[in-house]
Formats: sequence, structure tokens, C-alpha cells
Amino acid sequence: MLVLLSRKFLVFVVLLLFLLILPGQVFAGAEHSTVASNHVQITSLMRTEEPEQPVATVNTGALNVRSGPGVSSSRVTVIYNGQPVVLLGRWASNNWVKIRLYSGVEGWVNSVYLNTSVPISELPVLGGTPPPVEPTQPIYQATATVITGALNVRSGPGISYGVATIVRSGEQVFILARNSTGSWMKVRTSTNVEGWVNASLVSTSVPVQDLPVVDGSPPEASVVVIVSAANVRTGPGGQYDVIAILYQSQAVSLIGRSSGSNWLYVRLGNGQEGWIKTTSVQANVPIADLPVIQPGAPSNSAVVEVSWLNVRSGPGTNFSVFTVLPKGQVVSMIGRAANSTWVQVRLPSGAVGWLNSNYLLGEIPITDLPITYP
Repeated sequence: MLVLLSRKFLVFVVLLLFLLILPGQVFAGAEHSTVASNHVQITSLMRTEEPEQPVATVNTGALNVRSGPGVSSSRVTVIYNGQPVVLLGRWASNNWVKIRLYSGVEGWVNSVYLNTSVPISELPVLGGTPPPVEPTQPIYQATATVITGALNVRSGPGISYGVATIVRSGEQVFILARNSTGSWMKVRTSTNVEGWVNASLVSTSVPVQDLPVVDGSPPEASVVVIVSAANVRTGPGGQYDVIAILYQSQAVSLIGRSSGSNWLYVRLGNGQEGWIKTTSVQANVPIADLPVIQPGAPSNSAVVEVSWLNVRSGPGTNFSVFTVLPKGQVVSMIGRAANSTWVQVRLPSGAVGWLNSNYLLGEIPITDLPITYP
């Protein structure tokens, strides 16, 4: 009897515990179901209200996030390899992008160190000057075909200009313009060299008069003296007479050059023309583009060959000395004594005197001078 009562009591306790635990589990399950449902609704709401933003991951060990698009901007924080970020925009040159970390921090990083979900060029531009757009190759309507064996393409409209390149018979060039008379045309070759060609040596696809007119002449050629003083001579060499002296920073017009380009032919402010050493001046145009000027016959000049040479009032040592000349001084020979041992000269100052011919180096034989003293 006692055993039967113990079994009934045990069954009663088990039933009572079951009834106490069951409602809590039902309530807990209901609560979990409600939270899950709410999470789904919130997530759905976020996706419908906010468009999906492009993202990226860091592809280097550590990457500085800066306050602006450049290494000169201060560092905000550091992100690490594999870390995801949201892409907000880009610098116009595409080398920096603005990002947002999932902590909410924003900043700029070098785009090289990101693997992006979209091309960086598709991000909105947040600053910077857009890179220049490369112009497309223009379509030239007018062309010309070379009808001579070889044709010089020159730097200006005339044979006095330097040759930039050469085009051959049958070769085609693009026509850009012409000079006012239509005798020369500005062209571009297939190798993108621009210059001028004689219009009579090409066959054009359009009438020459229909081309736009371009002057083609370069800025007025000039030189500026870059030494303390520079002699202007009657010919391209130190043996020629000095007709003027130019001083540092003085500018004159440039006309041409010698065949070796070591002397330049210039025009002074008073209209006088002469030669000046190339190394004494700075030109504003390429010297090789200047026309070659052929000098005239050598002047009656001579150069002193000794350290000091007395200039006397007459042809002999018995005449008084009124000045002395240093070695290298150039003088103009006027005449000679009958025996050719003395030469009458004009100095750069304009004074006239006599020098011993043994100490002079002249451009012409002494005997070719007129006799001015018996």
C-alpha cells in the first residue's frame, strides 16, 4: 500500500513540473519568433529605402585613411588587408577615393590599394580638376601629293628657312594653311612634322586659294649681347675692321649667319650692318634657321702681332710715338712707304699713324697698298 502511494506521488510531481516548465518554453519560442520577424522586416525596410552602395576591400597590409585626397593630408586612421569599406566618391583623377568604414569614420585612401566592386571611374566626382580630354585625331579635308623627287619641308615659307624634314615623290601630306600669295603651304607630314612646302611642287586636293591664310613668318630675329662688350666687324672674322661696339644687354636685329654659324650678320639701330661673334650674343631664333650670308672681299685690315707696338707720326723710328697698340689690336691699312717697311694705318679711335710692317699681319699684301710716303 505504501509503495502504491509513493508511485502516485512521484507521478504527480512529474506532471506538476511539466506544467510549470511548458508555458515558459512556449513564451520563449513566441518571443524569439517575434524578434526574428522584426529583424526581417527592418532588414527589408533598409534595403528598400537605401540603394546598395559600392564597396571595396583593402589589398595591402596596412592603408592610411587621410582627411583629404593626398599624402599631405593628415591621417585619420589605418585599415588593414581584407577590411571592407563603402565607396562614397572619387577625386577627378581617379587616384584617390573617399570611403566610409563600418564604424562610420570617413576619409580618403589611395585607390591603388583597393579591390573595388565597381570601376572607380563610375563613382561620383567629389573634387579635383578633371584630366584633359585627349583630342581626337582631326580629319583633314585638304591633302597634297608630292610631284617632285624630293621636297624640303621648311620651318617657314621660303628657301631661306631651315629644312625640318624631306618628303618624297608620291608621298601625301595634310594641308593646314597657305601664305598670302599661295606660293607656300603649311603642311603636316605622316610623321606629324609640320612645316612649309613650295606649292608648285605638290598636287592639291582642293584649290590653294580656298585654304586659310597664315603669315608663317617667325618673330623678328634679334640678338642680345651677353658679354661686357662685343665688336661689330665688317666681315665674319677677327681680321675685319671694327665698325661699332655693343655692350651687355644691348639688342640688335639679326639678318643671317656665316656658313659655319660662328658669326652672325646684324643690323644696328642706326641702320649700319656688320658681323658679330656668335658666342657673344643670345639669339631668339634657331641660328640654323637663318640664311647664310656670303661676306664681301676682305677689308684692308691688319692685326698687331707683338705685345706692344709703337704708333708713330711718320714712317720711321725718328718720328715721335703718340700711342702704343696691344697684341691682337685690329687696324685699317691706308697706305705704305715706298719701301713697304712702314704702313700707314687708321686706329679704331680714328687717329692716323704709322706702324712697322714687320709686326703686322694683314689680309692683303703690303705691296698692294697705295704708296702714301715716298
